[in-house]
Amino acid sequence: MSEDLDMPYYQGRDQLNRDFPFKIFSYDSPSLKQSLHMHDYVQIVYVRHGVCNHQMLGKSLTVSQGDLFIIAPGTGHSISGIEDRAFELIMADFAPELLEGHLGPMEDALKRYLTPGLASAPYSWLHVGKQRQPLVLQLLQDMQDEYEHKEDGYAFAIRLSLLKLLMVAEREYRAVRRKPGKQTVAVDKEPIEEARRYVHDNYSQDIPLEHGAFIANMAPAYFSHMFKQVTGQSFIDYVNEVRIERAKELIRRQSLTVTQIGFQVGYRHLSHFIRTFKKRTGITPTEYKKTFGGTAGPIGERGMNK
Repeated sequence: MSEDLDMPYYQGRDQLNRDFPFKIFSYDSPSLKQSLHMHDYVQIVYVRHGVCNHQMLGKSLTVSQGDLFIIAPGTGHSISGIEDRAFELIMADFAPELLEGHLGPMEDALKRYLTPGLASAPYSWLHVGKQRQPLVLQLLQDMQDEYEHKEDGYAFAIRLSLLKLLMVAEREYRAVRRKPGKQTVAVDKEPIEEARRYVHDNYSQDIPLEHGAFIANMAPAYFSHMFKQVTGQSFIDYVNEVRIERAKELIRRQSLTVTQIGFQVGYRHLSHFIRTFKKRTGITPTEYKKTFGGTAGPIGERGMNK
């Protein structure tokens, strides 16, 4: 409901084991649609593959393989699937006290991941580079194996892997901060414009967010954030806008069927084209054709596209 978007609801740690407050699990349901919520434990979310949406700290990001979130206690967030896009997440939940006395010389650096209110917007997520992705995935899988089998020493093994994962994240964050010249909207506007030009030239092809990020030479999560900041809309909404405007031109100028036009502007499924067209214009492609089309379509189109 709409109020969920404004007022996060609270999840307590009663779902965690009292003696060893930790759990890890995978999630891959495309129907996932969380309400905005917060919890009093730490949650690590890693996108193993695919694409989904993550809302956190007032930002809505389309995230993809290699993106990692470390969600501090008391931080409102939500995760939702994107229609027709598969994904798999690995989530690890743990109480901050699980690592008390185990942080060693990294205590000052790692405490910001565990302490309520210390999460900061610029570094609340990171895209793990391809070289480190196998390491991150191995650490998470090791924790999952230990958690499921609970052999002697499993708690010690999980702590070691969890600390190693946090250290990897901290080093990745430091690498980002060491890059010369802090990225700003002004600096990143040209790569975003390049991605927009690519959409205009290739709207008939499949253009996932990762492709736009590649064109802009940015990590997918950062590209998603910067694209919305520069253009005022998400990358997916922008692609749909370009496609639907081109579809309207084709409907007005040509005697093609709605199916043919949908395919020409990049939609592989008629139902998706009709639904997106109506969402953006308020009417279906067939209704638009009746009103603005210069030439009637072939016989049978009307019945097929109601």
